[in-house]
Amino acid sequence: MFSDVFAQIESRFNPSHSRTGIYDPSAAVATISTVDKGIDAARQFVRSLLTRRNALVPISLLPPEILSRVFHLLVLEEPRFSGGRSPGRIRVTHVCRHWRQVALDDSSLWAKIWGIPATTKWISEMLARAKNAPLDIEFNEVTMSSPGAFLMIPPHISHTRKLRFHGLYKYDFDGVRELYSREAPALEHFELTVASRSLLTFPDLGGNMLFNGHAPRLRTFSLSRVVIPWSLIPRGQLTQLKIVCPNEDGYSSGDLNQLVDLLVNCPALEFLAFEFCLPSQLTELPHGRTIHLPHLSRLRLCGSTSRILNMLKMLKLPSSTKLYLNCISKITSIRNDSEGPLLAVISAQFQSPIPVEFKSLTVTIRHQMTNSDSLNITASTFPSTLRNRHTGDFEGDIDGNAELVLSFDGLLKPGHSTDLLEQACKMLPISNLEFISMSATDIIDINWVEILSCCTNITTMQVIGHGASSLVRALTAPTVTNTVSNKGGRKRKHDNRESTLVQTFSTVVHAHAAIFPKLKLLGLTELNFSEDNYPSGILFDVFERGLQQRMAASGVPLEALCIDDCNISTEHANDLQNLVQDFYWDEKQGSIDGPEDFDDYEEPLYAPWGHGFVGRGIALPAWHSNWWDNYERFHNDQDEY
Repeated sequence: MFSDVFAQIESRFNPSHSRTGIYDPSAAVATISTVDKGIDAARQFVRSLLTRRNALVPISLLPPEILSRVFHLLVLEEPRFSGGRSPGRIRVTHVCRHWRQVALDDSSLWAKIWGIPATTKWISEMLARAKNAPLDIEFNEVTMSSPGAFLMIPPHISHTRKLRFHGLYKYDFDGVRELYSREAPALEHFELTVASRSLLTFPDLGGNMLFNGHAPRLRTFSLSRVVIPWSLIPRGQLTQLKIVCPNEDGYSSGDLNQLVDLLVNCPALEFLAFEFCLPSQLTELPHGRTIHLPHLSRLRLCGSTSRILNMLKMLKLPSSTKLYLNCISKITSIRNDSEGPLLAVISAQFQSPIPVEFKSLTVTIRHQMTNSDSLNITASTFPSTLRNRHTGDFEGDIDGNAELVLSFDGLLKPGHSTDLLEQACKMLPISNLEFISMSATDIIDINWVEILSCCTNITTMQVIGHGASSLVRALTAPTVTNTVSNKGGRKRKHDNRESTLVQTFSTVVHAHAAIFPKLKLLGLTELNFSEDNYPSGILFDVFERGLQQRMAASGVPLEALCIDDCNISTEHANDLQNLVQDFYWDEKQGSIDGPEDFDDYEEPLYAPWGHGFVGRGIALPAWHSNWWDNYERFHNDQDEY
């Protein structure tokens, strides 16, 4: 084969001509052309050999359907916003001819348009490869590198199944108008979020219907910073609905009758979120209105306390519905009295028809210089608070035991937060609590024994912030006789610790039993063990006595004690270590600087939809209802470092 090519070259080009000075340009061109054809033929021959070789490897024996399935799994592993990196589905087309053909023949592989810069060239190619497959499109302000990219989507809305647009700007509004003017017969999921400095209003949309009034398969609908009449929102088959406004002024003129009509015609709703968009008419309760949502599993309401209260009074929900409430009260008086009735409504929600017993309680009290009070309440039959962080989906799965989260922010009146906490503990079913977490920046003056004495099943407790030190003191029962110290006779070895301590403190007489008799795991963060602002004495002495009492009462020490960022000396830490089975201390001995350090250890417990927060609490990575497993893992591995 190649010898024939060389023969043709020899016949057309004689090297002796160049030596004699005779040069024929036309012959040189013809010779180069012959050489190029030979090169092409050689390359084609090599490709043919490679193709035959690839066909013999085991992976090429897989049916195209299986190989295509593998490609889909690779797409699922792609980062949704991967910058300039080449997505996996592109890389598989460059492996071999067979893989490329399998990938191109599967139109659904190209129907997910996200994860790369959304240039018009790329979108055009993806849409061409997707053909008529149901589209899943997501644009983000980070990936929108071409202003005209958004306008390429509306012509394909007829076979689009999911649309997610986040962080759009005003120059994208033309695309939104074009999108809303077209029918969407295949659309199931729609999310639209406008950038923080923009606001999309009804006049910006044009027309009087969304999706030209035809979106029969729509199940999830989410708008953020988009102000439209309630009557325009699709209904009927919705299972998830979320409307977010930056403040209540945008929706203050919204028609309450339209909102009621919307909810009445969405009986299949499972997730519902209204953030700062409830109509102003809800300031006063409209009588004779009841909205049945028998399938609702999560409800999130943010806004004025009075509007939320009256909205709750209108809703008839299952007792299993999880509530996220962010209640704002303007500082027009020293105290707002809407919270009491609100707690009563919440209590009624979880007491009928099937009573709910909360297993987890998390409380955060923060005082900030604001012009409004903020009360955040999360109540649920499932503890997603400490286990499930926000997911990429509209909603995540939930499981577990009932939980209650209370957060008080910016309550300026002294004692207001403690009054509300006392009311909540008295109204809500907390007698079966197993986990409690208390966080406070300012001193909480409350009778813990009175409101928590019924919580005899608590096994795990977390206290964060110097303001919650009174709860630590409440773990120690007042004594009639002084406790015998005998610190010098303590033995450091674990084997002899238990019997020595039981003998030493078995004669202590108590005025009443300590709360939480079943307490096993205790975590303390940002406490000052030198604190002596209470008549009971220095915090360390009180806490040490409490540990001694528990050992005397049960015959065994506390299972685990974790101390982080506390003001405690090495000597005192060693003393506490002798009173528990397992002890963790970060060995910090410095003084606590005060509330300004408190935020360093704070992280929001909830963000189920990825926007804002629903209730705030403090959760150290190791301290939650599953903490014991993590602690054992740390305890067993610490010798390896």
